[in-house]
Amino acid sequence: MSDQDLKATFWDRIEDVNVGMLSGPDTNPRPMAHHARKDDSALWFLTANDTDIGEDAAAGKDARYQIVSGDAKIYAVVDGTLAVETDRAKLDEIWSPMDAAWFEDGKDDPDVRLVRFTPKSAEIWAHDSTAKAFYEMAKSAVTDETANPGHHGKISF
Repeated sequence: MSDQDLKATFWDRIEDVNVGMLSGPDTNPRPMAHHARKDDSALWFLTANDTDIGEDAAAGKDARYQIVSGDAKIYAVVDGTLAVETDRAKLDEIWSPMDAAWFEDGKDDPDVRLVRFTPKSAEIWAHDSTAKAFYEMAKSAVTDETANPGHHGKISF
């Protein structure tokens, strides 16, 4: 699979993933829901102003987002940069009822911080199906060949 194909697979499949683990340079990973926007080449997060992720975004720090989803058939470690976005139209675009659960005044809450995560590079594992993975593992056990359940590679964005 070419880098372009693996990148396209990443953007297609990440839309079917709800949550990953986001960490800043000095913070442990924490579960965060993302809003994937291929056209922006970004993942969007909502957090409170005074969280460490909110503060890292305000400082433009690097971050890592880890994705593990058997259902979406993708696993990835994505490195990129955080930034604060103040465009109200972007907030309106990505806001969902799930986001409202975290903020007392909804998207009008003064504590809402919209964070843009711009990927720089990623290591991605994408498999085609569970049946193929099991077949490859079984074949490997019988033939002593290395299993090949999907695609793996490192890409730059």
